[in-house]
Amino acid sequence: MNTTGQILLHRKIIEWEWYGDINTCRLFIHMLLIANWKEGHFRGTTVPRGSFVSSLDKLSEETRLTKREIRTAISHLKTTGEVTVKTTNKFSVFTIKNYALYQSFDMHSDTQETKKRHYNDSLTTLIDISNKGNKVIKDNNICPESENSAPNPSGILLPLNDKSFYDVPQDKITLWRETYPAVDIEQELRRMIAWLDSNPTKRKTRRGIERFVNNWLARTQDSGGSKGRKEGKSEVYAKKEDNRSFSL
Repeated sequence: MNTTGQILLHRKIIEWEWYGDINTCRLFIHMLLIANWKEGHFRGTTVPRGSFVSSLDKLSEETRLTKREIRTAISHLKTTGEVTVKTTNKFSVFTIKNYALYQSFDMHSDTQETKKRHYNDSLTTLIDISNKGNKVIKDNNICPESENSAPNPSGILLPLNDKSFYDVPQDKITLWRETYPAVDIEQELRRMIAWLDSNPTKRKTRRGIERFVNNWLARTQDSGGSKGRKEGKSEVYAKKEDNRSFSL
């Protein structure tokens, strides 16, 4: 089992319906820890990002839960749409739905541990998994701020075409809230992360990313806001932007 790197664990997990169920919560966090951060292969089967190969026996051994407790926890997670399971006669592939939203920054190689990044502690608690053991870092200054980091960073990271990230400045979020009052800015930024994660060839440059964001938010505003638009519109907006030579 790979025990290097880190995951993001949002504090809103305490509002999750299974947070009070210790077995279900424990299993889900364990799944986040062991899921593939990039696509892999196992015995001729493609195991995508956010998925992993395992079995009831192995999960029971790793979590110290009984097989019955594992079955019940998996049933809970499947019922509420957190996890899907594809079973063969030899093994099972577990997939965490919305993994890209939970782990938007986790697209680095194993060198990510050595890279300096600043995360807003008000948004996330970073669980650092190292060879020295597990620890929860709660210090506001989790790591030094790099020279090129954005002023007043929000910790919301949009992936760019050079495999770096644009840390959305907090003052930009404030400006966009005033400019697009019908739009849930943070929700739309999360949708952008998911779309960019799924379409790596259409990611923007650092110079063009703010234009991408503004076009996305403007179209959402014009369509009635975050609550008024139909699901699936994100892809439509992004395609229109690409057709207008917007991939700067």
